[in-house]
Amino acid sequence: MERFLLFLWNSPTLTTWGSFAARALSMLVLPLALRRLDVAETGLWNVLLFIVSLQTAIDLGFTPTFSRLIALAKGHNDEQRIVRLYNNMRRIYTWLSLAAFGLLLLAGTYYLQPFINTLANPKEGWAAWVVVLTVSLVYLQGNRYKAFLEGLNHVPVLRRWEILTGLGTALTNLAVLLAEGGVLGLIATNQFWALVGVWRNRQLAHHLGSTYTRQRLPFDKALFSEVWQIAWRSGLGVLFAFGTAQISVLVFARMMPVATSASFTTGMRLLQIITDFSQAPFYSKLPRLASLFAAKDLGVLMGVARQGMQRSYWAYVLPWMGAGIAGRQALAFIGSNVQFPEPLLWALLGMGGLLQRHGAMHLHLFTISNRVVWHIVSGITGTIFIVAAVIIAPYAGILAQPLATIISCLLFYNAYCAGLSYRFWQLRFWQFERDVFLPPLLLALIYTAYTALTA
Repeated sequence: MERFLLFLWNSPTLTTWGSFAARALSMLVLPLALRRLDVAETGLWNVLLFIVSLQTAIDLGFTPTFSRLIALAKGHNDEQRIVRLYNNMRRIYTWLSLAAFGLLLLAGTYYLQPFINTLANPKEGWAAWVVVLTVSLVYLQGNRYKAFLEGLNHVPVLRRWEILTGLGTALTNLAVLLAEGGVLGLIATNQFWALVGVWRNRQLAHHLGSTYTRQRLPFDKALFSEVWQIAWRSGLGVLFAFGTAQISVLVFARMMPVATSASFTTGMRLLQIITDFSQAPFYSKLPRLASLFAAKDLGVLMGVARQGMQRSYWAYVLPWMGAGIAGRQALAFIGSNVQFPEPLLWALLGMGGLLQRHGAMHLHLFTISNRVVWHIVSGITGTIFIVAAVIIAPYAGILAQPLATIISCLLFYNAYCAGLSYRFWQLRFWQFERDVFLPPLLLALIYTAYTALTA
């Protein structure tokens, strides 16, 4: 029993799942929020959380780049390089935080105005936005410490602390709603725990990585140039991939009536939680995969990658289908003011997300080689998505968003990313995907086809 408990305590995958599950507990708050908040408040709440998540795109690719480079340096036992990387991170993330604040202040304020004006008390909406803006000044600093800890492969301890702060977020959100608080209270508690997360990651970094953090070095321009050559490709890729997806949600949300917008953004939040949860089996293994690559232990590396991908697909497909089957009845049962998305919309959103999971994981698997092509991949994929959405939107309305995602994946994203991975690791499609991707894909296709035929 003791060995089993230690396995659970130190498992990167299970602790990552625990972290996502703790954050997903906020979804237990969602039913109460959908009853207590009116449609306009729900729409603004969802949109504010989507805007907060956009700071991942403003990261410009530095977080995955630093994590990967630190893991490679650790695999080569190059401690001085880790010290140099950490010292450069301090300066870079300060610049990123200032950039995020400026961008949100200008673009975010303009975008949010019509949402806030629909509230019964617009001052509360503006106050919530001020809270988000203020926290944005330090939000990205948490990513700096997170990248450092993940690169050193301290994933389990980082995730265990994330479980505690996730529980804190869920419980305080629940307390706000029970006290009949509104959007301002929910955003304030969410952003408070974001600040706690930054402080927590800083303490962990200085404790677990004290060998590297206690040494202060001046800003290394040569190292920054080396990192930037990798990071800008990753950053541009994230901007086109994640940024395009999130911005498209915000664009469609602004174009639709308030009730439809609230339903759509609520559905997207549910799908994002499912996506985050499903990433754990594979993404939690990336630091270990980078270390195995540096050590040239390719047999173990491929076994770990296959297992992580397979579990990730099933962790996505089953919750997505379950929500599609029971979501509408569940919201009706609790007396929600917001409806679950239409079945066909939900099915297409989920199918697009599954295709994105396949392409993204193969892209990450290829990027372990430190050959970064995210800017090419996501640039072309994003362009196809935008063109398809513009063409389809006049005829399909909100369905244009998931249809454009599926089209961009089928025309380019999946074939290109998987092709890179197959060639570099010398894999064959049928041999690799037969037990990994094809079974969950087949089940997803059956569910989507049945939904379309019965819609």
